[in-house]
Amino acid sequence: MRPLAHLADRDDAVAFDAFDILTSPALRDVARGPLHRARHAGRPCYAPMGQRWCDDCEATFDDLRLSAFQRLRSALKGPIPTTRSGEPVRELVLLRTHVTSPQAQYEDTAALAPALRRRPSKREHPWLRAARAQLVHYPVRYLEERTRRADAVQRGAAAHPDRDLRQAAWAAPLRSDPVMLDMLIYAVFAVRRGTTTLFEVPDDLRQRHDLSRAEATWRLRDALIALRKTNPAFYHANIDDLTLGPTVDQAIDPQTLLEQAGDREVSRSRLRKILADPTTGAAYRAIIKSICEADRAHPTVPVQTAARSLHLTPEKAHDLINQLAREVAKAGLDWTIQLAETS
Repeated sequence: MRPLAHLADRDDAVAFDAFDILTSPALRDVARGPLHRARHAGRPCYAPMGQRWCDDCEATFDDLRLSAFQRLRSALKGPIPTTRSGEPVRELVLLRTHVTSPQAQYEDTAALAPALRRRPSKREHPWLRAARAQLVHYPVRYLEERTRRADAVQRGAAAHPDRDLRQAAWAAPLRSDPVMLDMLIYAVFAVRRGTTTLFEVPDDLRQRHDLSRAEATWRLRDALIALRKTNPAFYHANIDDLTLGPTVDQAIDPQTLLEQAGDREVSRSRLRKILADPTTGAAYRAIIKSICEADRAHPTVPVQTAARSLHLTPEKAHDLINQLAREVAKAGLDWTIQLAETS
């Protein structure tokens, strides 16, 4: 048994052992989501062997444990940290009072640990609620953002790319166009969040500058091309070319990738608009599905479907299929199939 009172032991090793038993399960629960989103696109994180996380996430978790432990030990040994108004942090006062009380000698940290993993309850002891807030949730605040920034800096990216774009002398030409500046700030943070749909510009950003989806895609593409020309080092450190498409030939020039990605998003925007039409959307859905399912054995099926669904002559149906096939090719076959099935 490791008594709760060991948290206040003079020996840091004894205190940390009790602290680890009490807080680590709950701290790992709370840190899991932010770390997995920051480093693994929300997917589970596993070590090559065993049940632990990857080395990077385990190292971050160790830092969190140490930070929380030092915060507790500081509150137990010295003055209680204060709020902005100068008042002692009430939760740390409650925690210190209980940990140093005679009752703590008889409380088992292992038995208390599951309680920290549960949601707060009005029926639980105030000190336990205080421990959860200060030793579990407080260390994890802004963890996802902090992890993304630290990892980006380790890769050579800017710690505050938005500040560089707004203030750096080299970025002055980019700031001459407010739309370009906003697009670049959006892009660097979208890439940092691990986006796979960089060119799907958020609606609020489009509406702020009165842009259609296609216009926003092209403005973003042009902004990234301008950034690459203005500061190639900043571009390569903060914009990963792998985000520009699902499969990338690294021999292709990045500007070509940007142009291809822009074309892809424009085509996707057009296909969305076509299928959303309340009058002809259903007919076009059947036509686009026939294009996606066409094979060499039945090459005329899409033309026949278009002629029948939209009452077109064979010549006009053939022209329409050629046009739609180009859009499907640019948008991506798998993406178009999913769109046709779900729209």
